[in-house]
Amino acid sequence: MNPRYIYFSVVLLFSYLLFFQWNSGQAEKAVEQEVVMAAAEVGGLGNIATLENEYLKVGVNTISGSIVEARLKQFPIYPNTSRGVRVLGSEEGGLKYYLKSGFSGLNKNQHIPYSVDFVDGSKVVLVSKDVGVKKTIAFSETPYELTILDENSSGVSYRPFVALYRNEALPVDMPTGIFSNASYRGVAFNTAEDPYNNTRLTSIDEQQLYRERGGWVAFIQKYFMASVLGSKSFEYTYFANPKTESGLFSMGYFVEPSLETFQMYDSFEHRVFIGPKTRDILAEKEGVEDLELAIDMGWFWFLAQPMVWLLGKINGFVGNWGLSIILLTFVIKGLFWPLSAKGFRSVAKMRLHQGDVAEIRDRYKNDPQKAQQETMSFYMKNGINPLGGCLPMLPQFPFFIALFFALRESVELRHAPFALWLQDLSAPDPLFVLPILMAFIMFMTQRLNPPMPGQDPTQAAVMKFMPIMFSIFFIFLPSGLVLYSVTNSLVTYAQQVLIYKKTGASLSG
Repeated sequence: MNPRYIYFSVVLLFSYLLFFQWNSGQAEKAVEQEVVMAAAEVGGLGNIATLENEYLKVGVNTISGSIVEARLKQFPIYPNTSRGVRVLGSEEGGLKYYLKSGFSGLNKNQHIPYSVDFVDGSKVVLVSKDVGVKKTIAFSETPYELTILDENSSGVSYRPFVALYRNEALPVDMPTGIFSNASYRGVAFNTAEDPYNNTRLTSIDEQQLYRERGGWVAFIQKYFMASVLGSKSFEYTYFANPKTESGLFSMGYFVEPSLETFQMYDSFEHRVFIGPKTRDILAEKEGVEDLELAIDMGWFWFLAQPMVWLLGKINGFVGNWGLSIILLTFVIKGLFWPLSAKGFRSVAKMRLHQGDVAEIRDRYKNDPQKAQQETMSFYMKNGINPLGGCLPMLPQFPFFIALFFALRESVELRHAPFALWLQDLSAPDPLFVLPILMAFIMFMTQRLNPPMPGQDPTQAAVMKFMPIMFSIFFIFLPSGLVLYSVTNSLVTYAQQVLIYKKTGASLSG
């Protein structure tokens, strides 16, 4: 087995996995539909009260009490601008995405009309004296977090709830493109049985329901997310509902009665996170477990997590994400050097004897079966394992694939410059330098490997065009991912050349 084919197969696997991600989900009993349906409208235009701190700029509809817009001030739409990207928000004919909270029974037959009692830029207090409810929305002391205190003085107790509503349109203020559009958009639950149970929006065809103490639920998308966070002190019924006739998906929770008193809560403070999917921020959320799993790192997330942690540590020293990617790739390739060297020595051995193998094939060209038998006999006599170049490489592939997908979802690369013409590692290379360099390295790697025994001319011609085909594919990838692939391929090539020189194998085909 020629390692060239393994190498190209892995690159091809990257492209396949970019489009097709796994999803999971389950559906159980029905939750009260009247709350979800009654809360599904924002409720009138009203006035917008604006709350703002160093992290968030939030718009609150003062009639419905809904949070109708949320901008992340430290993540501009375009580099070197001040206007932050929107997570919650809406556009005509596009995304509709907002949050609403309250009490289930009070929302059954009517929308509660609020009026402003107090607003100061960091907190807004809304009241509805006729119904007997009060809502206070304020910033938490922790970054990217809001608290919503709902109070009910109507004399009748109901279950508190909070819910996010979203259609399946693409995020607003985000770049469009083949890979941005294909990025995962869905609902994720944190439960006792599964710390990260996720389902694509388009796959939610039945209601999902979980009864949990603590936990969380989130609408997730590339780079950013909104999540409602539970507490171990309370029990919740988490839900996600399929698309309504108005095109809205909904997810959130109901707060269940106290286990001690069996009474509903007449006041409840909800925690809402609206921010970037940055590992350090998510992992350090007080009282919340596994929120960092919302960074979609693919099948090999358990390998990607420590590598992303190490990448962050490296960047803390060098201060450049592009250089950090290069250094991390060197570290990983160094750790796997013993395995790589073993594989390259096996290939070098085959290359040293490729003339002998060609002579055997020519001698028995009219008897392919005999030619194969004699070739294998020759390999055994000279201590050559045809699979020796492949097997040592296989354990490495999950690590490289894991880091590839982790970089794809890393918000840290968004608008992050590397050097010269690469001023945004989340965007494709504007001058196509990296894709061309990738094609050149693949071509040079081809020359290092002996031809496959019995390879027909058509296969040989296809292999020659493979670098061009993959360079076209890499044109559309974020430059941070291509930088990683180029570095990985270049180090692999250098390692193989080193082994060839030590064994005396020829460097040209």
